[in-house]
Amino acid sequence: MKLNPAARSTLLALLAPSLLGSAFALGACGGSVAESPQAASSAATKGPVAQNTHGHVKMMGEALSQVALTPDQRSEIEKLAADADARHQAGAEAHKALALAVADQIEKGAIDRAALQPKVDAAALAFEQARPLDRAALERLHALLDTNQRALFVDTLEMNMHGMHGKKDGHAGHARMEEWAAELKLTDAQQQQIARIVKDRMEEHKGDWKQGFQKGKAMLESFKSDPFVLDEVAPPVDAKANEMTDHVLGFIEQVLPILTPEQRGLAATKVRAHATEPAEMP
Repeated sequence: MKLNPAARSTLLALLAPSLLGSAFALGACGGSVAESPQAASSAATKGPVAQNTHGHVKMMGEALSQVALTPDQRSEIEKLAADADARHQAGAEAHKALALAVADQIEKGAIDRAALQPKVDAAALAFEQARPLDRAALERLHALLDTNQRALFVDTLEMNMHGMHGKKDGHAGHARMEEWAAELKLTDAQQQQIARIVKDRMEEHKGDWKQGFQKGKAMLESFKSDPFVLDEVAPPVDAKANEMTDHVLGFIEQVLPILTPEQRGLAATKVRAHATEPAEMP
């Protein structure tokens, strides 16, 4: 899809909720953490962490794999990661059910929000149930690492995030849109219409996403320090899962009239395929 620079930037901003998920999903109940124990550097080694996890947990494990950890640290971190991955499965299943329902409606050519609401509520509930435990795990991770380990973890995590979201690989978000355009066989006119919709919606909400990026970065920077006081950098707030779903559904509602029945079927098939793939970062 041929997008101008402003539109490409808005596409990347659409990824903000996923980019910040590791920060906010792990940061909802405040509190300070005691000074972390000093690692025995002579016994610390680098190695894979949380290899069998998914999504944000896997992304954090990949960053931790660049940090030299003692056997005791590694053992407890692996337990934290496995527990987090297990509790996120309920959320993954709820999001899968929602995505499949949306795919069915895309194929029919109309979004029925009332029919979708129970699945939206289930996805939001799964997130809310996991959030306090995720935050406690983040606090424990802070306590397990020393100052140098925290700094390396955060710096690596941020570098991986930037690379994943197109800062270093030619705009991954733009490449995905090009892929959609090709697979749906969008005409130039359709591409231009959709690009305008994306730009307008991003302009409408860019303040919220900018604020979200800033809060996420502040929390990661705070993770490097002692004490780590979540209430100061990420005070408890109501989850906005329903609000984000509303944004996505609104976008789909605007795009559906632009697509032909054949294109809607192709789009539905693509959404279903994505929903049934193993949970990974976008």
